Amino acid sequence: MMRSTDSRRTGFTLVELLVVIAIIGILIGMLLPAVQQVREAARRVTCQNNVRQAVLACHNHESAYGYFPAAHLSGLGWYGINNDPPPYGTGPGTSYPNGGAYWSWMMKVAPFMEMNNLYDLCNFSASPACWPWWQFLPDNSNVILSVAAPSLVCPSDQRGDQKADYSSGTGPGQVIQVAITSYLGVSGRNSWKGTGGQDGMLYCNSKVNFGKITDGSSNTLMVGERSPDADLEYGWQWAGWGSGGTGACDVVLGVHECITDSAADSAAIAAQTDYFRPQTKPVAAGAIDRYHFWSNHPGGGSFGLADGSTRFFTYSVDGPNNGSNGYAETVLGRMATRNRGEVFQAQ
Repeated sequence: MMRSTDSRRTGFTLVELLVVIAIIGILIGMLLPAVQQVREAARRVTCQNNVRQAVLACHNHESAYGYFPAAHLSGLGWYGINNDPPPYGTGPGTSYPNGGAYWSWMMKVAPFMEMNNLYDLCNFSASPACWPWWQFLPDNSNVILSVAAPSLVCPSDQRGDQKADYSSGTGPGQVIQVAITSYLGVSGRNSWKGTGGQDGMLYCNSKVNFGKITDGSSNTLMVGERSPDADLEYGWQWAGWGSGGTGACDVVLGVHECITDSAADSAAIAAQTDYFRPQTKPVAAGAIDRYHFWSNHPGGGSFGLADGSTRFFTYSVDGPNNGSNGYAETVLGRMATRNRGEVFQAQ
């Protein structure tokens, strides 16, 4: 019997292999954007949950004490600021407010966010000892402000684990690092009382409760997104001085915030304001972006409302606003106030 001498082998030619590789490359190219969209959607859901938890912590504060936390507390007339007196008065023979100066509203709700141990370390006395940025952990390894709450940072901000560093060395009592946040309280249209601002939920020396939200809690903003700039100077979790000492840009922000750091002239302050829009350029140092809400999500940002709900707003709900000509009638501008009786159709 003759054995076949046909020795042909099956396999890919070089051309076929290249075609297969090209097809695989095209499929990967089509798949990656879809994967990125799914990941971003998941991050956005987590971010909205973070905002909701911050608002609910404020609710718990209101239930426990009868009022929502102030943005921070300041002495009457400190640094030329026109604001209400400290809601709980000042210490005997001092202008320091009872409750401690410049502690953020986030620290005041820390016990309702499972951060009791950190809260208990803080000195809230009406004295120079209350300054937050000089209060150290028990072992002197860092300041209290260095301890971060992950839920106060948007997962889409890749710098969430970074800290503002003001250290003078590496030894005990020399390391000063500050945890950052992606979420600021909504002070109203802006954070300056002299311009008709401070008409929102959280602002310097505020003492708002549900009874003062005559516009309806489901129509009133409480917390919104805005990431810190490149130098991490504005946007600390637990404390902040802010623009002109009002807390603006640091722990709270108005939706039409005044672009200024001085309280010298209220009319001039109101003449130029910012609005809800995308960042000018990625986390630019010293950029004007600190004066307006924006997020790391495409197309808009998340806001928490006073009723505990959260909504993702596109940038179309707001627009440019010139304070010297009155406040623009935008959806976000109306939702920022608690008691002005504005009528609007939410988008």
